[in-house]
Amino acid sequence: MKLLQPIALLLLAGSVAAHAAETNRVDGVEPDEEERSWVAAPLVVMNPAFGNGGGAVGLYFFRPDPADTVSPASTVGLVGLYSGTDSYFAGLFAKAFLREDLWRVAGGAVNGKINNEFEIGGFNETVEFSTLVNAVFVRIDRRISGNWFLGGNAGIVDINYREGNDASKIYFDLFNVEDNLSGQFAFIGFHDSRDDIRYPETGNYSEATLTFVPEWLGSVEGYHALEMFANQYVSTFERQVLALRAYGRFTPSGTPYSGLSSLGRQSDLRGYTSGENIAENLMALQAEYRWFLTRRFGVVGFAGVSELYNGSIENINGDTFYPSAGLGFRYMLHEENKMTFRFDYAWGSNDESGFYVGVGEAF
Repeated sequence: MKLLQPIALLLLAGSVAAHAAETNRVDGVEPDEEERSWVAAPLVVMNPAFGNGGGAVGLYFFRPDPADTVSPASTVGLVGLYSGTDSYFAGLFAKAFLREDLWRVAGGAVNGKINNEFEIGGFNETVEFSTLVNAVFVRIDRRISGNWFLGGNAGIVDINYREGNDASKIYFDLFNVEDNLSGQFAFIGFHDSRDDIRYPETGNYSEATLTFVPEWLGSVEGYHALEMFANQYVSTFERQVLALRAYGRFTPSGTPYSGLSSLGRQSDLRGYTSGENIAENLMALQAEYRWFLTRRFGVVGFAGVSELYNGSIENINGDTFYPSAGLGFRYMLHEENKMTFRFDYAWGSNDESGFYVGVGEAF
């Protein structure tokens, strides 16, 4: 089944902001005068769903409590991107680390549009339509003990769909595509023992999020989603890291169109256009080997598999199996902060493939 997952736009924006918000954290090192409070940089985007284009990011770093030398610097950021498909997004984000990293508070707002052109079996022409997203969110996490955190988030998401041709009218009727303005909230628990936030070589980062989108907050149909991942990092040899990831997202029967799980969202899995293959449930496994040949230049190889299915796990079959593999190039933008620039090319099944350009690792 090929459908659209519009929330991928919000997640793309959040991913850009998350990497940017942590660019000046160095354990045990305080920002000096050479690390400016204001940073602006161009961005390049190559993504099968969003298209190819560019934009810019502006960041402001600050410390809410100058006496707090444990917390990373807090950040406010503004991100904007535009692609050759006439898709765009603009986002404003903030992330604060408080009371010696006891509390982590984040929030933001995004406005965007994705213009879609899907080749779908059974249709005589390309299905063309647009998805418009407006969203605001806030997230609060608290360190409970050691590397364990508990938290939650809440937000409002407004999704609208616009027909582009006659095929999209049939598509909308067939899959019951409807505009949806709804509030949502989630409970979050995670463990973070990575030795570095941006380029970990050892440690574990695992998270579970239970999100509720109820009818009493405006959803066309109420539903919930359980999302979990576990990332493990193993240092094998000098400048070489094996990164492993397990991911799952599960929703109940009757989940509306905008809430289904999508293959290709973020890094699960590369090689597929986000939104073209969706179902109620998704499970994915992947491994990536990272090798910096010199201090600045590196290469990676990665592979993974995913399952998309509706209902119970008994419904998994060969038609829901999606493999992925790819190669990539890395350039270390900032050695002290371990900020990388990545360029990946990935292959999926059924002749699907895609380029991915970004700042920070895929996971």
